[in-house]
Amino acid sequence: MQDNEERSTGGAALLAALRRTLDGWASPRLPARITVAFSGGLDSTVLLAALARLKPPTRLRAAHVDHGLHPDAASWSTHCATLAASLDVEFVARRVAVDRDSGLGLEAAAREARYGALGELLGPGEWLLTAHHADDQLETLLLRLLRGSGVRGLRGIVAFAPFAAGALGRPLLQFTRAELAVAAREWGLAWLEDPANTDPRHDRNYLRWQVLPALRERWPASAQQAARLAAQMADAELILEAVAAADAAPLLAPWCLPRSVLAPLDAARQRNLVRYLVRRSGLGIPGARKLEELRAALLGARSDTRPLVRWSSGEGRVFRDALYLLAPLPPPSPPAYAARLARDASWSGPEGRVALVRAAGDDDGLPESWLDGGLTLRFRSGGERFQPRGRGHHHTLKHLFQEAGVVPWMRARLPLLYRGDELVAVGDLWITAAAEARASEPRWCVQWTPSAPAVAPAPT
Repeated sequence: MQDNEERSTGGAALLAALRRTLDGWASPRLPARITVAFSGGLDSTVLLAALARLKPPTRLRAAHVDHGLHPDAASWSTHCATLAASLDVEFVARRVAVDRDSGLGLEAAAREARYGALGELLGPGEWLLTAHHADDQLETLLLRLLRGSGVRGLRGIVAFAPFAAGALGRPLLQFTRAELAVAAREWGLAWLEDPANTDPRHDRNYLRWQVLPALRERWPASAQQAARLAAQMADAELILEAVAAADAAPLLAPWCLPRSVLAPLDAARQRNLVRYLVRRSGLGIPGARKLEELRAALLGARSDTRPLVRWSSGEGRVFRDALYLLAPLPPPSPPAYAARLARDASWSGPEGRVALVRAAGDDDGLPESWLDGGLTLRFRSGGERFQPRGRGHHHTLKHLFQEAGVVPWMRARLPLLYRGDELVAVGDLWITAAAEARASEPRWCVQWTPSAPAVAPAPT
């Protein structure tokens, strides 16, 4: 934080701090373009005006997002365009559709739509800057504390991080809204007031208008203390990440956690590792109770059981003393489903994508004449037997799956290719031994991109 003497200079202090922040982020130079998320409110107006005054050696653009949620939205966009023009700043507007049925709540759904639109504007390496300030940080920390967030959540609003094709920065986090208002009045700025920002039905507004005034009266430096806490939590998260990365080093894939790796760790490191792997697998982090269920599912599973833990954005399944972290599996294709498969077209469904691709040599894959006659894609109905290439006799698919480590929940989803009534390929795992007897001719391989990993990871 700056000292009180420097803060008393208002706009000058803000400009000096903003320049230091931007220079600190530049490595080694500013990007070709900086885009400001410009709502027209006090905060983003001050940020845009400050950047225009700094005249950084880069293109500056204001981006306004119309959520279509307020009858005055069109006039707000006009105001933003006019103000950007007065500052000689490029302006762009985007209108988004907010999914009111997303289950996120209106505020979160609008934020998701807004950041999606803003992210699409960024070119490689470009920055998006938002005008979040110290009071926003305090509100965010209080909300996350009340919602039971852990160390990662209590980092609050992160100052600078990768985003879309570039990065997302919040260069005003060291300033309170009152300090931004001082600069706005000093520079003679006009800004919009969104009535939704005073609606106490929203949790953040309730904190802003009902709780924070009392906190500031009792603890005037609460926003600055929140900033310090966020910085300390960011440091703590880096340490936890480093520990988890070291614990995860023996893993062959982040989505498959063997019991032998987890069990030797103490309980705190076990939880830290599971949380880290869920995030590495691209899944939303479940609550503390579900994380504990995931840990217990692996450590307490008997060999004759297959525990399943589900949460909104993922699921954990145990098989052969390992925990598999997956996105929720979609409903499979209906029973007795069949589809024609040709070499010039791929198939896509809930089980993934299947295509036929030309083999590198003429002795590996399905004969081209079989494709000319047409193949049919089906799924297991039970009792199938198959003789893979290189084997002297038939096996049940169940036996082959067990031998190859195909996970149970994907066995019914593994595509089977038939030539008439003859099973000639099992996914991309095996082709029939009958293909060996064919005269030399061009060959085609089955390429299956499954909706979820189908086979336990193996050393390379």
